[in-house]
Formats: sequence, C-alpha cells, structure tokens
Amino acid sequence: MSGVRPIVLALLDGWGVRAEREGNAIALARTPIYDRLAATSSRTLLDASGAAVGLAPGKPGHAQAAYATLGAGRPVEPPLARINRAFQTDGPGGIASHPVLKQIVSRVRPLGGAVHLIGAMTPSGIAGHQNHLAVLAALLSHEGVKVRVHAVMDGIDTDPQGGIEHLREFLDDIAGAENAELGSVFGRSFGFDELADPAATAKVWRALTEADAPYTEYPTAYLDECYRKGIDDDRIPPALVASFRGIRPDDALLLVNLQPDHGHALLGALADPVAAGLSQKALPLSGVYSLVRLTPPLGGVVEPLFETLDFRPSLAEALSRAGLRQLTLTESVAEANLWTFARGGATALFPGENVLVTDTPPLAQAEKRPELAAAALASELLSALKTGEHDLITASFCNAAVLGRTGNLRATVGAIEAIDKYLGKIAAQIGKRGGTLILCGTYGKAERMLDPETGAACRRTTAAPVPFVVAGGAQASLAGGTLADVAPTILDLLGVEAPDEMSGRSLTAERADRVSA
Repeated sequence: MSGVRPIVLALLDGWGVRAEREGNAIALARTPIYDRLAATSSRTLLDASGAAVGLAPGKPGHAQAAYATLGAGRPVEPPLARINRAFQTDGPGGIASHPVLKQIVSRVRPLGGAVHLIGAMTPSGIAGHQNHLAVLAALLSHEGVKVRVHAVMDGIDTDPQGGIEHLREFLDDIAGAENAELGSVFGRSFGFDELADPAATAKVWRALTEADAPYTEYPTAYLDECYRKGIDDDRIPPALVASFRGIRPDDALLLVNLQPDHGHALLGALADPVAAGLSQKALPLSGVYSLVRLTPPLGGVVEPLFETLDFRPSLAEALSRAGLRQLTLTESVAEANLWTFARGGATALFPGENVLVTDTPPLAQAEKRPELAAAALASELLSALKTGEHDLITASFCNAAVLGRTGNLRATVGAIEAIDKYLGKIAAQIGKRGGTLILCGTYGKAERMLDPETGAACRRTTAAPVPFVVAGGAQASLAGGTLADVAPTILDLLGVEAPDEMSGRSLTAERADRVSA
C-alpha cells in the first residue's frame, strides 16, 4: 500500500457537524488547517449516535459508545442494556441473586454496618442511572441492611438544574424501603468526574467520613437554594441529610457507576485515605465494590458486579494479528476511551502495540488552559512519526468535549483553535513522509453550546453527525457511513482483511447503499 503508511488517526471528541453558527464552537473557532484539509481531501459524514453506536434510536452519542464502536467495527451493546436486564430479571441471573450482592449482605449485616450507595442521581444512563440506586437500596433494605444513599447530582448529561425533579422521583421510589435513607447530596465535580480537583475531593471526603458539611432537613429545598444562587447540579456543594453521621467502621461502599473512570478520586480517597494524603489511618471497611469494573489501579482492588465491555476482536487486536505496529496516544482524562472502550476491555497490550498517556491538568485549570495536554500529545506524535516505526498512530484529542461540558463557549472555542494549531504540525510532518492523516469526530458536543429553547448553556452531548476526512496518500472517494465503518476502512487502507465480527464496511469501497457527503 504505497503512499498510505504511516496512517495517523486523529480522533476529535465533541466535534459534531451543525450548519448553524449560533452557539457552535466548531464553526466560531478559527480553524484554517482543518478547513483546508476538509476542503482539499476526501471527506464524508458519519452517524455517531443512536443505533449506529449501539444506543436506543435517537439517543445522543457519548464517549463509551463511540469508542467501543470504533474499536469493534460494529455497534456494541452498552453496559446499561446488560445491567438493565439483570435489574429487570427475577430469579437466576437477576440482580437480587447476584453473588457479589449476597456477599455484601453477608459481610455487613452480622456487624450491624451500613452499605453506602454512591451514584449519579440521573436518568441519563451515561454516568449512571438513578433506577439502579433505587433498586439496590430496596433490595438491601429488604435484607435487613441499613442503606445510606449519596446522591451525585448530574447537570451535564441532563438539564443543568433538572436534578431536583430526579431527586424527588428517587425519594418517592425508596419511600417504602424502611432501612434506606438519603445520606448526602453533592455535585459530580466533587470527586466523581474523570477530572477531579483534589480540593473538591477532600471536601466531599470530609463530609462523608467526618460529617464535616452543612446539614439539611429538606434536600430538595437545598438544591432549590443552590439553583437560586446560580449553582448547577454538577457543582452542588456537599450537604448532609437528616441523621447521617458519617461512614463508620464495618460499613461497605458500593459505587453505582456505568463508566469505569467515574468515581475514582472519591472512591480511592474513601478506601485508602492514607494514600490520598487525607488521613493518618485507614477506615476499616467491610468491603469496597463498584457496579462496573473500574479502570486501573482501582479496577484491580475494587470488586465489580459487572464487567464494562467484553468484545473480540478489536481494531488493535486485528492489527497485531497482521504483524503491524501501532501507537496510541491519549491523556489521562480520556484514558478509558482508548485503553478500555476501544479495546473491548482487554487488560494487556497486544504484540506490536504501545500506549502512551499524558497527564491532564486539573479541572479547575481547564477553562484557563483549554489546550489541556494537546501539546504533549502532538510532541509525542511528531517524535513517533520521525522514527518511522509505526503503521498506525492513533491520537485522541478530547479538548472540544471536555471544555464543551463546562458550558464555557469562549474556552471551548479556544480549545478547538489549539487543536487546529497542532493538526497543522502533524499534517506537515505526515506530508513529508508520504503518509495519510485521518480526522474523525467521535460524538457531537461543541457544535451545540446553547439550548435553542432557553438560550442557556447546553452541556450535553448531541446526536449530530461527525466528520471523517482522509488527507494525504490514501485519497479515495468516501461513502457516508457510521463510526462502525472506521476500523474496516483503516484495515482496508493497510491491506488487512477485516475480521468477520466487524459488521462495518470500508468507506473507500463501492457502496451503492451509502451516499457521500
């Protein structure tokens, strides 16, 4: 495949396509490099939401669904669907008979301890689902175990101040569970999100372990008060409810998560406050668990009820089987995307594969440093190109998605312009080597930063299509398609036959059923 290698796949998170400019950070940003590449290269649009990425029809895309689809070359059933089946099943295979849940009861009940459920109070099904919290609270309560629920307010994958209604619904759902109570409420920015500010994590740790936070008798009234101060759900300061007096010895923790990289900072601090620098002695707990397996290092010590993803083969595995060399570059805030989601949960490197992860600045600095770790990623990529050792280099630029979640339009525009600058350097180096640059959006976000009905900031992901641009040596006419077609296309360009499990098809082939954008 002369004039193809090396291929550089630049994944652009949050880079959706939308014609209107209002509130569209992608359109408002100055992106001369991207614009030139898109105008002079083969390009098309890809579906990145709904059934195309294994979600319900019309459901907005998000990182887990996007990267799993990219890696598998087909839509992958999300953890939510598998877990929902267990929660809706009575008898064998149902959540009530889950061996880990039975283990939690057997450890905690004889000691008179409590199970602390920590999870997102949201119906989104992305960071979590409040129905899982309600069902687990009811089941554990029925077993005679005390349950304290710590409600992590969403505000990113839901309306910024919609959590009050979600909390009301949840409180109604557990009203009949006599041993279950709400213990605290706080926003997801306090140790739950991927970018965790140490000071925020310390604040919620003190609240949950030392009961060092304001008390409220009426949690919904507390949320309403925060809203009137202009505080959105994700940034609600910790508040304790009713009789909660902190996590005690012999209690157990269960993180009710759907993402393997959520809750790391908080759960790590609660499980080992000494290592987190928050205490001189550890709290003796009956156990620490998670709904889905966490990414390392917690994934090896926190027992999960469910695995996150498990599919074979992935793009990385297919390339390895073909004897090709590949390098993956990402930053810590998005590490799970390429390490876990795109590789089907594989825990070890494949032969010929290497992964480099750079550190993301703390969330508190993100809006002031919108380029995040893009400079370090670009530097590593350029160095790798100069060595000429790799057939495929994949780099994940998460800036538009991460900054888009803040609702800060100006900072998001800055993030996109920073990416464009580095794309220029990457394109120049690839041009010198006769290789191919592929630009691929993963899911929509930054193209819609304002709510069309209210004019307020919109922080949710979207169902927008994403761009797919092939620049350089592998010029070819491209059909329209979905994210499932990306892996087969790359394999096609490299002269490798796609595995039978990949239902996606190469975008460069003759496709009577697809229309080029």
